[in-house]
Amino acid sequence: MSLLSYLLLAATASYCFTTLFAFPMEGLGTHRNCQCVTTSTAPIPSRMFQRIEILPPGAHCRKIEILITKKDNKVICIDPKAPWINKFITRVMSK
Repeated sequence: MSLLSYLLLAATASYCFTTLFAFPMEGLGTHRNCQCVTTSTAPIPSRMFQRIEILPPGAHCRKIEILITKKDNKVICIDPKAPWINKFITRVMSK
């Protein structure tokens, strides 16, 4: 193999490696950052919940995020280590 062939092979391998690790695993165009900048540990009555989302760690964010949308459409980020949310999730999952 000539020097030019080795350089072309190295450039191609470098490009493939960069492309593979530069984009999030969820696919192109879906990159987003963590949704929660701050979290709350204050209990929220479940009757005020409209929706609860549990986002696992991934390419977008390295931590678990729990987002509660209340009936007034306010979104609150809950600390995943808050005891009350863990009890709530356990209770819901056991049903």
